[in-house]
Amino acid sequence: MSRTVKGWLAIWVIVAGWLLWQQGCNETLEAIVVSDGAVIVRNQTEADWLDVRIWVNEYYSGGARVIPANGFVREPLSRFVAAQGQTIDVARTAITSIVVLGRTPDGTRVRVAWGKPQLH
Repeated sequence: MSRTVKGWLAIWVIVAGWLLWQQGCNETLEAIVVSDGAVIVRNQTEADWLDVRIWVNEYYSGGARVIPANGFVREPLSRFVAAQGQTIDVARTAITSIVVLGRTPDGTRVRVAWGKPQLH
């Protein structure tokens, strides 16, 4: 192979490798994840979320004062409480939906849902 062909081949390999690497880096994380007995809520926006209320199965609620921009909260399912004070029996209760409600500093409402909520 000539030097010119080797040079162009090297350029193409570098460009192809860079493009493949870029595609691999664009993997986004889920906004809501239920794992290991906890709920993880990720704020993937550029604005803080304030006065956040998290509803599990539309019956149990918990919350956070702030979820910072590009930040997250992790709350154990045992901290979510129903109106009458009941907590989730994690061993017997299937998690079917999660709804996150809040607002941004400018007053815009935030709603992120996981599963198939009916009420919120």
